[in-house]
Amino acid sequence: MEHSYIQNLEETPSQNIVIIFALLSAVASIIIWMLMRPTEAALKAVSPYGVMELEFAWTAEKINQIFNTWTDDLVAQELNVTLVDFGFLVAYSIFLASVTLLISRKLLSGQIQLIGLYMTLIPFVAALFDALENFNLILMLSSPTNFPPFSPLLASIFASLKFGLIIIVVIFWIVSILWFIYQRFSK
Repeated sequence: MEHSYIQNLEETPSQNIVIIFALLSAVASIIIWMLMRPTEAALKAVSPYGVMELEFAWTAEKINQIFNTWTDDLVAQELNVTLVDFGFLVAYSIFLASVTLLISRKLLSGQIQLIGLYMTLIPFVAALFDALENFNLILMLSSPTNFPPFSPLLASIFASLKFGLIIIVVIFWIVSILWFIYQRFSK
């Protein structure tokens, strides 16, 4: 199996560029997240439903229940937040990939490093699933009384895949750090 493209990640982009990407994307993620928080607070102020409940509604019946508790203005605000989320998914995927690459380069070696280099790509797959989730949320939010019946299911499936991949990346970080510590102290 050819790994040369992935193995190029050992050196390219340069370490300084990866660190800059990590820092800038972390700052962008925090800023965008803070911009989205007021809408979440407004949604939760009038109902028990926020964006997570929307993402994991699974059925048209549940979406209708959620929309019935939100005002038209809040649905419009959530639509705007969902559009802003496209910037967030770019920022967090670059942050997660950058940190994964830094961990893989600095803490791992051999076959385990190769796994880490492949893991660097997973945040971008998660972002793709996030974008597909967002498209289905937009279909529902832009036409809350007449959305495609498949959108709630697809949004929930893509949200599950997105969060699953993000969790895998974070678990990889934890295991890699623990493995590095173990290797360090066992010598």
